[in-house]
Amino acid sequence: MFKKAISFIHRPPGANNGEMDEDPGIPRVYSEPYFYGRITRQEAEDILTVNGKQDGLYLLRESITPLGNFSLSMAFQGNIVHYSIEKKIDGQYTIADDMAFTDPVALIHHYQSGHCGFVTVPRFPCSRSADQEAVAFRGLSYNDLHSLMKEKARSMNASLSRALGTMRESLLILVLRNMHERMPWYHGEITREECIRRLEESGHEDGKFIIRKRADNQTFALTMSCDGQMRHYFILVNDGETYSIENGQRFKALIILVDHYHNKRDGLPCKLTTPCPAPNIRHQVFEINLLLKNPVCEFSSGTPPRPKPPSSLPDIAKPIPPRLPPIPSSGRTPDRPPPPVPAPNGAPGVDIPPREKRIPFMEKSTSEETTDDEDTVKTCLPDSPMTHEDAEKLESVYIDIREDVMSNDLQPEQVILEGKLGSGQFGEVKKGVCHLVNKTVPVAVKTLKNNDPAGEKEILREATLMKRLDHQHIVRMIGVCKGESLMLVMELAELGPLKKYLEKHLEMKVWHQVEMMLQICDGMQYLESRDVVHRDLATRNVLLVTEHFAKISDFGMSRMVDSNSEYYHAHGPGRWPLMWYAPECLYYHKFDSKSDVWSFGVTLWEIMSFGARPYDRKRPQEILNFIESGNRLRKPKNCDDRLYNIMLSCWALEKGKRPTFREMKPTLDHLYKEFKITNM
Repeated sequence: MFKKAISFIHRPPGANNGEMDEDPGIPRVYSEPYFYGRITRQEAEDILTVNGKQDGLYLLRESITPLGNFSLSMAFQGNIVHYSIEKKIDGQYTIADDMAFTDPVALIHHYQSGHCGFVTVPRFPCSRSADQEAVAFRGLSYNDLHSLMKEKARSMNASLSRALGTMRESLLILVLRNMHERMPWYHGEITREECIRRLEESGHEDGKFIIRKRADNQTFALTMSCDGQMRHYFILVNDGETYSIENGQRFKALIILVDHYHNKRDGLPCKLTTPCPAPNIRHQVFEINLLLKNPVCEFSSGTPPRPKPPSSLPDIAKPIPPRLPPIPSSGRTPDRPPPPVPAPNGAPGVDIPPREKRIPFMEKSTSEETTDDEDTVKTCLPDSPMTHEDAEKLESVYIDIREDVMSNDLQPEQVILEGKLGSGQFGEVKKGVCHLVNKTVPVAVKTLKNNDPAGEKEILREATLMKRLDHQHIVRMIGVCKGESLMLVMELAELGPLKKYLEKHLEMKVWHQVEMMLQICDGMQYLESRDVVHRDLATRNVLLVTEHFAKISDFGMSRMVDSNSEYYHAHGPGRWPLMWYAPECLYYHKFDSKSDVWSFGVTLWEIMSFGARPYDRKRPQEILNFIESGNRLRKPKNCDDRLYNIMLSCWALEKGKRPTFREMKPTLDHLYKEFKITNM
């Protein structure tokens, strides 16, 4: 494919009558001192921060995917803003379909002349120090890469001017195809046991990794360290063209795959950080911490001028403040009608005008008046509740059988259905047992009714996502069974929804309540690390295996965050749980881990309120007015101030001010231990 793509750049010997073909040199964008290469968004922010974040301080970086795109990172009012510079089909560069330019340098020069378009003028280039080279890929500078590309072009007897010009990206892929063989993280064909030995000998460190060729000589394997444990992943070679971790994004070279997972977890437990060096291979620089040691800022006048206040900047677009659009008053205005509000008892609502950022119309208000959410597994209490020891044994069984079953569909005769647990939009959830080799395990089975094609699509999408999840506080998928109807087979949590349990156990100690919070936070931290947005976190969707063993369930609304985005954007509103949603979800249909954090805060409030209904009897519009006015759910009775402060932090209107699950977990762990010692 790649050879065919550049076949026309070859020239017969003597075609230029002995004259040397003109070397176009490295494109000027790569040689600019403010160009840092393929660094991450966070690294760009760190560099600009170290340099003082002066208004108009900027740097340029190149995107990992797609190849050929760039990003401009610039400081303004103490923050860092990022602009994506897209390469069009005709080779021109533009920002958001604005004016096109021959290269990113020309684009920057245009906006430096005072033209509107940015929040401020890119005045001051933040330049690399003289001994720092721009990073092409981890372990490879742009100068080295350019030399290799010229060497490759000459070996093909190709025209340098065309190979390094219009056909540059095709030549780049040819060079990168085998570049992994020069990298310190590539260990060639070694056994899994030898790979483990080398990584353990090198020492565990989150993100340290090795890539090896497997014995089949066709596929590869990634072994990485995280939380002191080894994790192993197949790297598939798709049609001999692209490389991917199972169910992951595809890349045209292993070195591009490594760069991607260095910049983003994208399903891995953590980012790739440090290579475990192969024997007899020079350890090339992989990290780029040098970029932060001796930063150099070059200002046209020697020192940066005092920044002007935004109001005095001429001909510059003013920034849009990070706040939500105002909620319209109850009265109609000629140019902006009020947003639709869900009608009671599922009555029809009004259509949303196109291109308006309004509250989405929901088919029904999500509240406890409708009992449990329809897709929630409802389980009757067993006659003899499972002990903690039984639960631990079953947990081990689920873990052991998971890998054996996941790769193949279950057969209908293996799944025996028993009583009904609940119902959903596309079918029912039933209790049952699953017969496996030498094992029979209790399961919950989501079944499809009427062979609805839309329902089958939804169940298969949910199964695809659940297949990637493996955590003790996440309900695991056992497999998919295709019989007369489609069945999604999952772990069974005997005690059912946490909400029902809370309502029946008002005598619960605080330490027991915080234990549930800690386990939910642990599971959500795992989803956060896997770039999964749950979108329906609530006590109704937390199931209990035992009184002290909780699992997050119901992934029907969950989504993976795309590797090229920082959030999941819903194409339209649906049957959404308004009382658990952050305002930005309702206005902009944008979901990420920070919107899950908001839902987590409401879930904590539910736990401390023993399953009470959030916001009492307020209607949807009243709830949003309540939040926009700076109000929050009241502190539950007998709730420790520290727990309530965690809830309040989850409900920060600006999502950047909300904590991550990783940040909340140590605090909850400390409170759990404190309350348990005092038996509160």
